[in-house]
Amino acid sequence: MPRPPRLRAVSTTALAVVLVAAVAVVVDAAVLVHRVPTFPGRLPGTDRGSTTLLLASDSRSRLPAGQRSRYADPLQSTGERADLVLLLRREPDGTTRLYSLPRDLYVGAQRHRPHRLGLALEEGPTGVADSLCLDLGVGVDHVLVADMAGAQDLVDATGRVRVRTQLPMRDLGSGLDLPRPGVHELDGEEALAWVRSRHPEVQVGGRWVPDPASDPTRTAHAEQVLSQVAGRIDSPVTLQRVAWSVGPTLRRDEGLDAAGLVRLGRDLRQAVGSPVVTVPGAASGTDVPFTFVTPATMRALAPLQSSSCSAAGTTGHGAPASTPQGG
Repeated sequence: MPRPPRLRAVSTTALAVVLVAAVAVVVDAAVLVHRVPTFPGRLPGTDRGSTTLLLASDSRSRLPAGQRSRYADPLQSTGERADLVLLLRREPDGTTRLYSLPRDLYVGAQRHRPHRLGLALEEGPTGVADSLCLDLGVGVDHVLVADMAGAQDLVDATGRVRVRTQLPMRDLGSGLDLPRPGVHELDGEEALAWVRSRHPEVQVGGRWVPDPASDPTRTAHAEQVLSQVAGRIDSPVTLQRVAWSVGPTLRRDEGLDAAGLVRLGRDLRQAVGSPVVTVPGAASGTDVPFTFVTPATMRALAPLQSSSCSAAGTTGHGAPASTPQGG
């Protein structure tokens, strides 16, 4: 039965509005994705599903001058390292999981290129992906890197994050300063100090002492911030605002297009709803920290193994012959 002319006109108008909106979204996505710079290089890939390497760089180049001096490292005046090394895994059935690796993981000895995993970023983002593949057997399909300014902008674009401390807490190295116990609402700069805190102190009886409950891997603090940020990216409008604000502080591999970034955001939001897998290792306890690969490390990484990579069979036994500089 043919539709009345008025109903046909309404349907046609509605379809036109939907098409115009769809084109606008596609064009907008194309504009937004071009705000995220790319880097060249081939990635090893995975057998099935998808694995994305997420790196938080300690690059200070985009920070205001005052913050650059605060985070200055006399042991490394140039280059960059990875403060956080995360792997976002999406299985073929759509389930996702986030893995956190120690940035001080000691790898490469079997290739006569010993280094800590985070230092591989000095060779560029593909350097970290290559090390994961050659030394640990972990394949990577895509890479997304955020620098310090990006971490701040991400929080400022989505709203303050809330953390709780039982005692006053500080970390002179990261700039963390929480002078009272209880709930704290942190802006971007404060959240960055919270995530980067590695040697926090708490105030007990008027004296500052090392926090016995601190997490030297920084995973717990990063998970707190990521889960709150991801939970607030709940609409296309919010996603657009975040992408526009944070885009220039990110870097992506050339294969990570607009659709891939949208899917990545969705997968990350789903993953932070589940516990993060903290990949274990044997800590060295030395002034310059190392985390050695153990059988438990390889068991934790087993779901990420790819036939395109051949792990060097490292077990991490024994201390390095020499100690690289830098954090």
